[in-house]
Amino acid sequence: MHMPSWLWFVIVLGVGLLILAAAVLLDRRQARRLTGAGEPAPRRGHAEVDTHVPHYVTQDEIDDLPSPAAGHGRELPKRGEGFGFGHAHPDFATNPDGASYAHPLVLVVDGELTAMRELLAPLKWATSETPLVVVAAGLHPEVLATLAANRRALGMPVLAAAANRRDRRRLAELTGAEELSVTDLQAGYVPHSALGRARHWSSTGTRTWVEAG
Repeated sequence: MHMPSWLWFVIVLGVGLLILAAAVLLDRRQARRLTGAGEPAPRRGHAEVDTHVPHYVTQDEIDDLPSPAAGHGRELPKRGEGFGFGHAHPDFATNPDGASYAHPLVLVVDGELTAMRELLAPLKWATSETPLVVVAAGLHPEVLATLAANRRALGMPVLAAAANRRDRRRLAELTGAEELSVTDLQAGYVPHSALGRARHWSSTGTRTWVEAG
């Protein structure tokens, strides 16, 4: 029996829509699996532990949060020595014009930061009284994204920047920092004495000013 051409068109269109719907559903399931959206945190089988199981926050939820710079006045003191690099992500800004920190601790890294575990030791020194500034040769995108997410979601007083060798060395001299290697960080060797001190730090996405402490 010969079917008219228009009926074949309807059948092909219907099959195509089913395939498209299945692909969209699969894509959503894969996204939920990757981000943890809508999925509860795993239970540990211990009552005291399970009552404190954290809620996973997705990147979409973080992006919906207000910028850390929102709601602050435009005040960016440009005091001290200038450098030709700036903070590596907009979320490190403390006001619409840039980042401004009094009495920060400065970690100078001779190398590229490739994993968050390399920063676990120095991050313990970051407080509202002593913000932590991390200046390295490079920042892996996952490290940068994680630091920015913690800045936006938790208000963590931290700033990260990538700078060339000359600027890192001058910054270390100016602040009294010991330039640590990535191997030092991986071993957890980050003594408080290795961190530099500054009276004030201010930066935009392209420039930095540091007033020696």
